[in-house]
Amino acid sequence: MPLDELQINHLARLARLELTEDEKKKYSEQISQILDYFEQLKGIDTAGIAPLTHVSEQNNVFREDEVKQIFSEDRVLAEAPEIVRRQVKVKLVLDNKERKKSLEDDLLE
Repeated sequence: MPLDELQINHLARLARLELTEDEKKKYSEQISQILDYFEQLKGIDTAGIAPLTHVSEQNNVFREDEVKQIFSEDRVLAEAPEIVRRQVKVKLVLDNKERKKSLEDDLLE
C-alpha cells in the first residue's frame, strides 16, 4: 500500500517535520512496508485467543505510595529564586504568541 506524496506531506506536517525529497521517498517506502505488515496481521485468525493486557504474566511489583514530607514548605520557598504570594515563580514556557499559533495550527489540521 504505497503512500503518495500528498499523504507523506500530510504526515510530515502533523509531525512538524521539514523533509527533503529524498527523505519523503525513503519514509514513504518505510511507512508503506509497516502498513503492509499490518495488513498481514489483519489476516491472522485470533478468534478464541484472549486479549493480552501485558506481554508478560508479571503482576504489579510497585509498592504502595507513602506520603512523606521531606522538606518543609518554608525551606522549599527559602531555596526558590523568586517567590510570589508564597508560590515559586518559574520561567514562562510558551508565550501567548507561541501558544496561540500552536492552537491555530492544531485547529487547521
